[in-house]
Amino acid sequence: MRAASRTLMPSAIAHWLGVRAIAIAPEQVAVREGLRAGVAVGTVMLVALYLHMPLMAWSAFAAFWTCLVDPGGLLRSRLETMLKFAALGTVISGSVSAAAGFGMLPAFVALGVSVLGCALLRLRGATATQIGVLAAIVAVVAVCYPFPPEVAVRLSGLFALGAIWATFICVLAWPVDPYMPLRLACSAVLREEERMTRRLLDYMKPGAPDMEQESASIGAFRREIRSRIERTRGRIEILSADAISSRTRATLLPAIEACDRIFIALIAFEHAVLSGETSHAARRTVRVVTTTLHRMAREAQRPEPRPERLHRQQRLLARIAEQDADLFGKGAHVCARAVQELITAWQTLSTPHAQPTEQAQPGTPRPAAVPRAQGLRHAARLCVSVLVAYAISLKLDLPYAYWAMMAVVVVTQPSVTTTLPRTIERVIGSIAGGLLAAVMGVLLPVWSILLLIFPLAAATIALRSVNYTLCVMFMTQLFVLVTDLVSPGLGWDVALARAINNIIGSLVGLAGCFLLWPERRGAPLAAHVADAFRANIRYAALATGPEILSWHQIESARRKAGTTSTVAEIQCQTARLEGLRRSDQIGKAREILFLLRKLAGAASVWWMEKTPEPTQAVRQRADLYSRLAERFDPTEQTSSSPAPLTDATLDDLLTLLRKLDLAELDDEHIKAVSQGHPL
Repeated sequence: MRAASRTLMPSAIAHWLGVRAIAIAPEQVAVREGLRAGVAVGTVMLVALYLHMPLMAWSAFAAFWTCLVDPGGLLRSRLETMLKFAALGTVISGSVSAAAGFGMLPAFVALGVSVLGCALLRLRGATATQIGVLAAIVAVVAVCYPFPPEVAVRLSGLFALGAIWATFICVLAWPVDPYMPLRLACSAVLREEERMTRRLLDYMKPGAPDMEQESASIGAFRREIRSRIERTRGRIEILSADAISSRTRATLLPAIEACDRIFIALIAFEHAVLSGETSHAARRTVRVVTTTLHRMAREAQRPEPRPERLHRQQRLLARIAEQDADLFGKGAHVCARAVQELITAWQTLSTPHAQPTEQAQPGTPRPAAVPRAQGLRHAARLCVSVLVAYAISLKLDLPYAYWAMMAVVVVTQPSVTTTLPRTIERVIGSIAGGLLAAVMGVLLPVWSILLLIFPLAAATIALRSVNYTLCVMFMTQLFVLVTDLVSPGLGWDVALARAINNIIGSLVGLAGCFLLWPERRGAPLAAHVADAFRANIRYAALATGPEILSWHQIESARRKAGTTSTVAEIQCQTARLEGLRRSDQIGKAREILFLLRKLAGAASVWWMEKTPEPTQAVRQRADLYSRLAERFDPTEQTSSSPAPLTDATLDDLLTLLRKLDLAELDDEHIKAVSQGHPL
C-alpha cells in the first residue's frame, strides 16, 4: 500500500499541495494499524447488530477512538496511553450522559467542565494532548445522549467494553515495528532530495521550461526538504537511551546528517542549473547523486541497513570529484564524504557487540508542551466555543448536534494560523465523505454497509498520518454508516446533517480563535522577511569570507538561513489564506524570498569554489557581503544607527536583492547601503 500510495500520488501533486500549505505524506500509510482498527470496530458492530442493541454503537465508537489514540512506539507507553484514555472516557461518558438526563443546565455545566479539563491536558505534552482531544469528543457525544443514571452507567460500561477490546486487539494483533514511521520519515527526506535531483535533470534537457517561471515550485521543494530534515532530526534526537531506541537513533541520525550535507550540494547544483549549466559532465554528476539518494532511501527504511550497498555509489562520486575540478566535481566531493561517513557509522553498528557511538542521555525530556499561558487561553477558548456550538445546535434543533461540537474540538488550535488550514481541510473532508456515505446508505443493502465498516475504519487509521482531509473523509463515511446501521432508514439525512453540522462547528471554532482571547499576533510578514534577509546575508558573508571554513563551521549559518526563509514562506502562505488585502506586499515578499533562495544557492556555490588564493573579484564580493552583514546585524544597531528593517523597506530590499542577483557589485546604491547609508 505504501508503494501504491507513492505511485498514485505523484510528487508533482504532493508539491502542488505543499505550495498551498496542505501537508501530505504518502509514505506514512499505516497498513497494520488500519487492519487492527478494522477488526476492533467491525467485530463490535457485528455483535451490536446480532444482539439488536443500537446503544452498543458506543462500543464501536470507543474501539475506534482507542485505536486513534494509540501513539505507536514501545508497548509500555502505548498500553499506558490507551488505558488512560479508556478510564477517562468511561468516567466522562457516564457522568456527562447522566448530567444531561437531569436537564439543560446540568448538561451545560458537565460539558463545560469536561471539555475544559480535557483541554488543559495539552499542558502535559503531545500524548496527553491526544488523550484530551479524544476525551473531549467523548464528552460532546455523551451530552447528546441524555439518560437516567442507571442507563448512563450502562453506556459507560459499553464504552469501557469497546475500549478494552480495542486495546486487546492493538496490543496482541499484528505486531508493528515501533520505529517504522521514523524510518519512513527519514527515507522520505532522502526521496524528496532524489525528486529534487530528477527535476534538475528535467531542466537540464534541451527545450526544458524556464526555471524562473517555477520559482514557487523551487521554493516549495527547498522549504519542504528543510522542514522535513529539521522535523525528522528532532524526532530522532529525543529517542530514549534504552538499547533498542539508542540503536535506532544511532542508525537514523547519521542518515539524516548525510541527507543534510548532500542538501547543500543540491542547492549549489540547482543554482548552477538556474544559471544555465547543462553540460554532459554536470548531468552525469546529477544522475549519480540521484541513484545514490535512491539507494540511501531504500536502506534507511530497513531495520538493519546494509552499508555495502552504498560502496559503489560512493566510489563513483569520489572518482567524479577527482576528475572534475568544477562546481559539480566539488559537489560530488561533498556528497562522497557524506556517504562515506554514513557507511562508516552503519558499519560500526553492524560490528558484533558494537555499541552505538551516540546515545541519548537517560531521562530524555518529553516533547515540549505548549506554554502555560497559551494552554490556559486555548482551554478557555475551546470550552466557550463548544458551549456556543451546543447552544446553536439546541436553538436550531439540529440532529446529531455532537458533530458540530466535534468539529469545534478538532478544528480549534492554540494558534489561528493552524486553525484556518485545519478548518478548510475538515470542511472539505466532511462534505466529500458525507456525500459518499449518503450515496452508499441509499443504494447499498444493510449487509454490504456492514462489510464496509471494516475497510472504512482501517482506511481512517491507516491515513491519519498521511493527510487530514483524507482521514476526515473516511471517518465521516464510517460515522455516518454506523449511525445508519443502528438507526436504519435515515439515508441522505445523516450525511446532510453531518456536513451541515461540521461546517457550523468549524466556523464556530474559527470564530472563537479570532474573537475569544486572541493571542498576540506574531511578527508581521515584513519582519519575517527581514529576518530571512539578515540570515541569508550572514550566510553569504561566511561563504565568501577569506577563511576556509569547514562543514561544521558554516552549517549553523546555513541552517539558520534555510529555517528563517522557511518561516517567512509559511507566513507568506498564511497571509494568502487570510485574504488578499495585502496582495501587493505578499507579491513583493514572495519575490524577495525567491531571490534569497537564489542567494543561498549562490553562497553554497561560493563556499564550495573557495580557494586559498581568491581573485580580485572574489575579494570584492567577500568585502561587500561582509559589510552588508555588519550593516544589517541587529546586534550592531545603536541609537544612532539607521532604523531597523520594517514593512516600509520591502521595496528597498527587493531593489537591493535584484541588483545583487544581477551581480552589479559596483552599483553605487549597493556600495552606499553597505557603508551604512539609509536604504
